[in-house]
Formats: sequence, C-alpha cells, structure tokens
Amino acid sequence: QFTYVPELNKIETLEGKQCNVIFWSPAGSNIILASLGDTASGTLEFYDVDSKSLVVKEHYRSNQVIWDPDGRSVATVVSQPIEGGHFKFAMDNGYIIWSFQGKQLYQQSFETFYQFLWRPRERLLSKPEIRKVKKNLKKYEEQFDKADRERQRALYLEETKGKRSERAKIRELLARNRAIRRKQRTEYIALLGGYDSEDDSHYVIRDLTIETVLSTKEEVVT
Repeated sequence: QFTYVPELNKIETLEGKQCNVIFWSPAGSNIILASLGDTASGTLEFYDVDSKSLVVKEHYRSNQVIWDPDGRSVATVVSQPIEGGHFKFAMDNGYIIWSFQGKQLYQQSFETFYQFLWRPRERLLSKPEIRKVKKNLKKYEEQFDKADRERQRALYLEETKGKRSERAKIRELLARNRAIRRKQRTEYIALLGGYDSEDDSHYVIRDLTIETVLSTKEEVVT
C-alpha cells in the first residue's frame, strides 16, 4: 500500500553518525540509528523527530533491531544463524528490550538463540482515542509519573526491609542496655550510702597555672 505525498519537507540533517542501518518506529516520530554487525560498535541512537532529542545506548554485537508492532518498545538482538553451524559470538546471544525513548526495560541471555519475534496484535486504540490521548498527554504523564514514584517507593521499602529490621533490633538492644545501666547505677549509689561518684556537684574544679622557666640568657649592651 502506497500513500501519495504531494510535498516533502526536510526536517533535520544528522551528521557524524556511526550507524550503518536505520529503523523507523511503526508509530512514526522515532527512529533508531544503529551500528550493527560483527565488526560494528553496537551503538544505538534513539532519535525523536518531534523533540529533536537524542539518546545514545549500546548493545555490543547486536545484529537485529525489531520494533514492537505498536512502536512503544523495541528489541535489539544477538542471534545465531537459524540454519545452524558454528557461531563464534554465541556467548553474546540474547536480547535487550528498550522503550521507544531508549530506556532499558529488560535483558536476557541465552546459550543458544536463533530468533526473536513480537506477538502480532491489532492496534490497541482507535484514531479518535489516540487523538484524545495526545490531547491529554500532560495529564497522563502526571498520573504515570505518580504511579512510577509509588512503585519505586514500594521497591525501596521492600529492598530496605531487612536493614530496617536490623536497625530496630539494635535500637532495642541499646534501650535494654541503657535500662540495665540505670538499674546498676542506682544499686551502686545505694551501696555507697547515696554517694554518686558521677555527680559533678561532689567535685571542686580549680584552674591552676604553673609557669616554668626553661632557660635564661643575659646580654651586656654597651
């Protein structure tokens, strides 16, 4: 299927890139400039045509870039030939899933890996629904950011649960030791007939200055 475009407008010129192949997102607006192949660097440049933002990542030895059908995610893959035979980079086999903005979402390695395929599915939203989402994108961003913060907070609390438990045990031990110390001090004072050796009021503090002459020398001035 072809769409007739009456006019083409130059948007941007990207120079000095390491890529040897480019991959457009099915959703448009996003493109990956990739350096793929055995001798390539594996550099991945996620470019947003609308905002002109560029995010640079890397997947060493990657030989495929496969967009999710809805354009929200993309996979970079290191796979061996499906027809078999020796593959000298088998130790790098696997894939990384990225968001369309270049954020790494998941990574998996395999000893033997031949093919990566996305599950095909129809477009999740109709065109009117897509327009509605774009119109209210700022509101959705705030909701998603809040959800992300809450999820990160929950993960942090889960990860630090053991540390908090240890701190609680230490505080409990210190409190118990302080209680024992107070009891022992009370008993000690009672044994001394009420005298508290740690009470500063029982002591007289005096400042004493002692001057010592280390040497003298006489000089005759004529």
